Formats: sequence, structure tokens, C-alpha cells
Amino acid sequence: MYALNRLYHFIFLYPTSFVIGSMATTFSLILYSIQPLFVKWLTISLQARDLQQTISTVFLIIAILLLTNVLSIIGYYVSDFGMVKASTTILQKVLRHIHDLDFAYHTERSSGKLIALIKRGDDAYFSYYDGLNRQMLDVVIGFLVMTVAFSSLPLQYIAFATCVLLATIFASIHLIRINISKRTIFSKADDKLSAAKVDNLINFDTVKYFAMEKYEQSRIFDLTKKWGKALLDYFFTFRYFDIVIGNFINILIIGLIGLGLYDFYHSHLSLADFLMVTTFGLALSPRLSKLLMILRDLAKRHYDLTEYFKLLDEEVTVMDPAHPQEIAHPQGAIAFDHVSFAYGKKHVPVLSDFNLTITPGESVALVGYSGAGKTTVVKLLMRMYDTASGSISIDGTKLKEMKKSYVRSLIGIVPQDPLMFNHTVYYNIAYSKPDAKPEEVEEAARQAQAHEFITTLPHGYQTIVGERGIKLSGGQRQRLAIARVILTNPPIVIFDEATSSLDSVSERAIQEAFWSIVKNEEAPKTSIIIAHRLSTIMRADRIVVMDGGTISEVGTHKELMENKNGIYNRLWSLQRDGLIDTENELNEDQQDEEER
Repeated sequence: MYALNRLYHFIFLYPTSFVIGSMATTFSLILYSIQPLFVKWLTISLQARDLQQTISTVFLIIAILLLTNVLSIIGYYVSDFGMVKASTTILQKVLRHIHDLDFAYHTERSSGKLIALIKRGDDAYFSYYDGLNRQMLDVVIGFLVMTVAFSSLPLQYIAFATCVLLATIFASIHLIRINISKRTIFSKADDKLSAAKVDNLINFDTVKYFAMEKYEQSRIFDLTKKWGKALLDYFFTFRYFDIVIGNFINILIIGLIGLGLYDFYHSHLSLADFLMVTTFGLALSPRLSKLLMILRDLAKRHYDLTEYFKLLDEEVTVMDPAHPQEIAHPQGAIAFDHVSFAYGKKHVPVLSDFNLTITPGESVALVGYSGAGKTTVVKLLMRMYDTASGSISIDGTKLKEMKKSYVRSLIGIVPQDPLMFNHTVYYNIAYSKPDAKPEEVEEAARQAQAHEFITTLPHGYQTIVGERGIKLSGGQRQRLAIARVILTNPPIVIFDEATSSLDSVSERAIQEAFWSIVKNEEAPKTSIIIAHRLSTIMRADRIVVMDGGTISEVGTHKELMENKNGIYNRLWSLQRDGLIDTENELNEDQQDEEER
């Protein structure tokens, strides 16, 4: 009932189309279902040898057939509008809800599974709409018309047909339950296989780097075997339908014809009524076959439709406030006030009583060992998660008092591995501001030191970058990400491990682009830098050293280096031993800092 309730909730959002379409379809099905009566009428007129009555009957039959066709076309045409609109509404609402779902939800769900689920759910909607509102209606009306037609006959005809139909329905319910259970098992196996295939294709470069083609083929083959077994078990449930329901159909036809023959030869039934009974029996047979196919299809789609609608029930825990606030003139002041946070149901917090205040235009670097909580600070600032305790505010306004989308509009982020849409360079830069003018996009690219390499691409700004930006180097993607931030001109900029995997030349170019944004004399920006490569953060106004979710040290590069036993000094020494490229590069960075 869950799936049906949700289905008709969306269908009734467009009642006019549904009601008018259903009425036209119902009348057309009634006229179509009385066709066995044509045989009775013609038989009576022929037996009476009344030519005028026969011709009148023929013209009446022609008129009814034409009207049936017209009403059927109108019914389908009108209801199609509502059907498509409801489907579009469902899909839009599902996608909107998926976008609203927390960051945690997306980290735990496979993209391949989600894509497959949405596709199957949308297909299931159309199957259910057509099956229930058209095909099932045809069966029900056909049976009701037959019941009315048999009302002038002995009671055993209606009783027999009703008993067979009820037996068919009860048997179908049991078979549907078996089908749904097998379909559920198959769908889960299909989800796993789809997820593995998508994961395999997306990470094809990693597969090739490590020559793991045979391993991946073996992994997919094992999942395919399980998928095939589940599919075969699922297919077998349809054979049960064929055997059980098919025999009920045969019993109905044979029984009606047998009763008709018996009564005809015992003079309890006229020839016209016998032919009508036989014709109704033969007409009902394909309808019951259709019922079989409908039930099979609805059973097949039940899991898909249910899981599709359940996406709308996924809980959003990071909620927008009922009365959101906005900042009149954002300056970029940030305050973490006694913030504690743990992922999921972990008892050990990632951040413990974390306090940090950043003034407008100040650049603050977060450093520390892996797992110290640096990235968590950024995720909390962007309201990917909400704090367990304490609060975070921007310009004195708490994040929980602002819409998530508004908070994120105040922040521009250059992530460690910026992913690009499989679209043009221009599209990827302008994505942060779709209404930007071409000259604005180009100026942003120039400031990000990306314009020169873009002009060398085959089609310049119209070059397709490939899935995830695979046609570009890491440094090129980083510069496009910086250009994207420049275009929005946010008061706060986050630089999250953005040079950790780049060569020295690319790192230096990106650093220059980044610092030119945040240290712009006309409009300096508040910035948070997360970096393992400490050469990246030497220019920061303050360096915050984190350890175990708390702040261990705070100071400039020079001040922190004076603490010989500090974490920062230890990290610097480790990088000098191998992670920083050359001693000359360090000296150059120090000289640049002193000059400033």
C-alpha cells in the first residue's frame, strides 16, 4: 500500500487530466466489452430473417466501434498529459531531495546504485500507471459487463465465472509475494553489479596503472554469476504464473462452454444466448491473460517503485531554519565556539571543545597529522554537517540560523582534487556563476593563471575536458577551480590540500594565483588553507597546528619554528628530509616571506 499511496498522491496532483482521461477510457472499455452482445443481436435478427433489423444492427455495431476508438484515443491522449507531468514531478522532487540530503548520505551511497534505482523507479512508475489505470481497468470492466450480460441467464454462469476469477486472484496474490521476494534479491544483486561496473569504469585509470584488468574482470564475473542466479530464480516465478493462472483461464473457458452446451441441448438456453456465453468466455480469456501479465509486471516493478519513493523518505539532518537570516554586508569573520563533533555514532569526537576566531581578511593555515580534524573544520564551516555541541558563526550570525545554500555562497573552495563536468572549459569555470559574461569568465581565468594554457587547447574555452576533467592535468584543473572561485568573489576562500599532488612549478603558479586573490589590497578575503606541504602555508598570517581534534599550537611560521619540541617543527623537519623538493626552494620561499 505504501507504493500505491505515494503513486496516487502524485497522480492526483493533476486531477483534471486523470479524471477526464479515465472517464473517456472507461466509456470506451464499456463499449468495447459489449462486443459479444453483437453476436447475440445479429443471431436474433438472422433467426428472425428480418433484413431491416439486421442492417440496423450492423450500423449500430459500426457506430459503437467508431465511438469506442474515438473515446479510447481521447482517453489515452488526455491522461498521457497527467501521466508525464506526474512522472516529471516525481523525478524533480527525488533529485531535489537527493541534492538536499546530507553530505554523509552521499558518502555512504554508491552513485551506480543510485543511478540504477532512479532509472528503474521511473520505469516502474509508467508500468504501474498503465497497468492499474488502463490494463487493470480493462479486465475489471470486461468482467462487470459480462456479469450484467449474464444476469438474464441462470445463476450458475455468474457464480462459476466469479469463483474462477476469485481463485485466480487469490492464487495471484500468493505468487506475487514469491515474485516480490525473488525480485528483491535480484534487485540487490543488480545494484551491486551496477555499482561495481560504474566504479570500474570511473576508475579505469587506476585499473590500468596497476595492471588489474584480470582482477577486475574476475570480480565482475563473480558478481555476474550471483546476478545470473538471482535473475534465474526470479524468472522461474513467472513460470509459476504461467502454469497456475494459465490453467485457471482454461478452466473458465471450458467451464462456460460446457455449461452453455448442457443448457442449450436441454433447451434451457437459446442459440443466441449460447453464442453470447461462448463469445464472452473467449473474450474474457485474453483479458485474464492480460491480468496475468499485469500482475507479473506489477510484481516485478513493486520493489523498484517502493525503493524509488523511499528516496523521498531519507531524512535530512542538516536542516535549514524556518526563518533564515542573511548577512547584510559579509566581511568574512569566522568564529568556532567550543565546537565538538563526531562522525556517525562514533564515541570518540573528531573535534573536542574547538575554539578558533578568524578576523576578516586574515589567512589561517590548518596543519597537523592525518586525522587531526583539519578537513572536518572545513566541512562544518560549510554546513556539510552540524556540530554536536558549540556553534560556528560568520560575521556574528550562527550557521544554523542561515540556509545551507546561503552559507556556501559565502565560501569559495579549491579542493584537493577538483572534479570537472564532462563539458567545456568555459562551462566549468562559469558553473559557479552561470549568468557570467564571457569577458568575466576570461578575466577570472587570467587571474587564476589559466588563460594561457586554455588558449593552447584544441578549441580554447570550448574544449571538452572529459569526464571528471580527465583530459586536463592536475594543475590545470586546480587553476580552473581557482577561476571558478574568483568568478563568484566570495568573502571566504578555502584552499584544501590543493597543491599536495602537484609538481613544484604547478604548485608555485597555483600559490601565486591563490595569494593574489586572498591578499588583494582592494578586497582581501578571509582564507583557510589546509596543507601537508608546509611550503604552501608560509605566507599565512597564522598557522594553527591541530592534534587530536584540538589546537596544539598557534603562530607564524617563524614563531612555530622556535618551538623545537612542537608538532610544527617536527613536520617541517620531516618534509625537509624528503617531502619538500629542494633546499633552494625552501630558501626562496623564506626570502619571499622576508621581503614581504
